Amino acid sequence: MVFPDRRNRFAGRALAAGAGAGAGGIPIDAAGGYLYIGIRTVPNGAFLLTAVMPGEGRSYWRSMNILIVEDDTDLRESLVETLSGLGHSVASSADAERAVPRLGNVDLLITDVHLPGMTGLELLKTAKREHRAPEVLVMSGYGTIAAAVEAMREGARGYLTKPLSPMELMEHVRAVSEVVRLRDGSAAGRRGMLVGCSAAMARVFEDIDLAATSAMPVLISGETGSGKELAASAVHELSARRDGPFVAVNLGALPRELADSELFGHEKGAFTGALQRRRGRFALAKGGSLFLDEANSLPLELQPKLLRALEPGEVWPVGADRPEKVDVRIIAATNTDIERLVLEGRFREDLFYRLNVLRIHIPPLRERPEDIPIIATELMLRASRECANGLPITISGAAIAKLLVRQWPGNVRELLNVLHRGLARSWAASTHNGRSSGTVTVQAKDLDEGPKMELAFREARGRVAHEWARRMVTTVLKATGGNVAEAARRLRMSRTALIRLVNQYELDA
Repeated sequence: MVFPDRRNRFAGRALAAGAGAGAGGIPIDAAGGYLYIGIRTVPNGAFLLTAVMPGEGRSYWRSMNILIVEDDTDLRESLVETLSGLGHSVASSADAERAVPRLGNVDLLITDVHLPGMTGLELLKTAKREHRAPEVLVMSGYGTIAAAVEAMREGARGYLTKPLSPMELMEHVRAVSEVVRLRDGSAAGRRGMLVGCSAAMARVFEDIDLAATSAMPVLISGETGSGKELAASAVHELSARRDGPFVAVNLGALPRELADSELFGHEKGAFTGALQRRRGRFALAKGGSLFLDEANSLPLELQPKLLRALEPGEVWPVGADRPEKVDVRIIAATNTDIERLVLEGRFREDLFYRLNVLRIHIPPLRERPEDIPIIATELMLRASRECANGLPITISGAAIAKLLVRQWPGNVRELLNVLHRGLARSWAASTHNGRSSGTVTVQAKDLDEGPKMELAFREARGRVAHEWARRMVTTVLKATGGNVAEAARRLRMSRTALIRLVNQYELDA
């Protein structure tokens, strides 16, 4: 693909990567493999960009149906050639009118803003009204702040300025491929309702797949709110017991005196108030899976009864004169260091070993921040599907950036709560009498600020610099009346960099 005017910048990076003059390969970490961006000069003084996928490792791309709308023939054809070379199915059009009928089967729309007739922004709005709305990247050679801001507000996934930066384009397409993969429910980043793209979650998914092939007990560990019940449900749904019930009980929430009856049931007259026979959770889960959350909270005197349910497969209801056979798969979870409880004598060692046959550990969200955009996108897609009028719902890049700097002591549960509140605020701001004609986008200002935290010097310095830059850009844009070229000259930066900052800080033109 030919990208004029940026040869020196990327050829320099190619040479730094160990290539010869005029050609090279830039390795980009691709989650277990490498994507090599090859660069070679062509006679007109620009360079040709090619991409080669590794033979092994996880795929960096998800093949997509892409539609390119660009009136510049050379750029349109080079985009088609490059993206087709990455394994995507690519179609193109020189104008928006002829592109409209093709929007229904498109994963990604890449369109210029300034087109003959119908504009790119009008095409964007039309695309977002589709039942299966594509992701959209908008291009412009004019670099106007107003167009960039409007495109992002209407639901564009990204805004690219010409001449195109090849690395920026590649990163945008990669990000969209991940969103499309999640939207279409690909198993690579999802198990049931549990989603993620990090290496840590890839290991979790492998453990879930292994557990699903077995009938042995499973012990899931992880902090509160990390997604242990979602993992347990995924094991059940992928197992041979998927047609049976999935029964969940939080042992930490059960009153100590009722735990025996809740788990194992009771006979009529077994105790005061037992007016009729009652089936316990083990009986209710017959033929399926029983999820015991906070298993570390089970009273010590009831642990032998749970051990008996695991080994001979039978339970003793309260007041019964004989045991009952049970057919259930046990999936337990703990939010504490259960091994330490065993050493302290607060949890039976034999029961621990019986539960800990297969182990799944869910890492806290602070250790896998790369999953935050995926979780947020998943929630927006789910909210859009549940919306009565099918209104597209998205989240801005600045909102994602705001989520990434928090520590999330409440893990995924806390993140989802923050996102739900932000969605409620953005919905209220975007609709009138319950109706909206465009896309609802969760902005950074819609999200909670979160608790104050002690910051390391480097992080604190970075945040101060970030706020200073935001204020400086705002001041200069006001002083120049929104003139991009003049503002960029005063700030001594490129128009592309300035537009990125405006999008990042969600500034008005």
